Amino acid sequence: MKQIIKKRTVWIAATILLLIIFWIVWTNVTITTTHLTITNDTIPDCFSGYKIAEIADLHNHQWGNQLIRCLKKENPDIIVITGDFVDSSHTDFDVAMEFIAQAKEIAPIYYVTGNHEAWLENYTELETLLTDAGVHMMDDTSEWLEKGDFKLNLIGIQDPDFVERDTFDGIQKSIVTTKLTSLLNPSYYNIVLCHRPELFDGYVEAGADLVLTGHAHGGQVRIPFVGGLVAPNQGLFPEYTAGVYHKNKTDMVVSRGLGNSILPVRINNTPELVIITLET
Repeated sequence: MKQIIKKRTVWIAATILLLIIFWIVWTNVTITTTHLTITNDTIPDCFSGYKIAEIADLHNHQWGNQLIRCLKKENPDIIVITGDFVDSSHTDFDVAMEFIAQAKEIAPIYYVTGNHEAWLENYTELETLLTDAGVHMMDDTSEWLEKGDFKLNLIGIQDPDFVERDTFDGIQKSIVTTKLTSLLNPSYYNIVLCHRPELFDGYVEAGADLVLTGHAHGGQVRIPFVGGLVAPNQGLFPEYTAGVYHKNKTDMVVSRGLGNSILPVRINNTPELVIITLET
């Protein structure tokens, strides 16, 4: 009898272990498409239904055709890349540009940098490649998204690591808020692309309407009913890791991202393509 119980215990333990391994593998090789709707009565009626696909934290990951298939299925109006498109520790511009060549056939691409672009010694080479490919480089600039006589103001903020890597005393927040304030147009709905969710209060202070971010990698390990475990510049049990956050007039979307960097494995945290639909 003891032998039977022992065998059952071993069999159950082995089954549980295999299920855990399968779950971890599956959550690292499968893209989840998350659909979010942002409603605001200052969005012009003609932009109701406007779709934005957000690519965050790709980190040079090669998805083959899986990511392109997801984008084609969604048929977005624009694609935005919100930083860490490449990885500073294993940079491959050929992989990056292969994705761009396919994605730009789906929709116009708008790009802002993340900390990994700031850490590249040869970032200007990547910038030239992207510009030559027709990507809208949005660092510290703005462009109109137009439909007939109506417009949205799309703003991009360069990652603050280009200027200052010290995250203490609100230095990075001050850098980003100052830049953002000069680019906001209070007469229009302002969409901001910036890599950093931890600077949420700065976006709120400046008066942004919608901010699209990444950087947190979903907290790397997601604990049910708790959220993410750890995120860059936020530490343990970070506040901003995934989904939509709202304060005053500002909505902030945080993508869980599509790749990994220092920590190579996600747990309970599938790579994510975010589709934002605007509604009036």
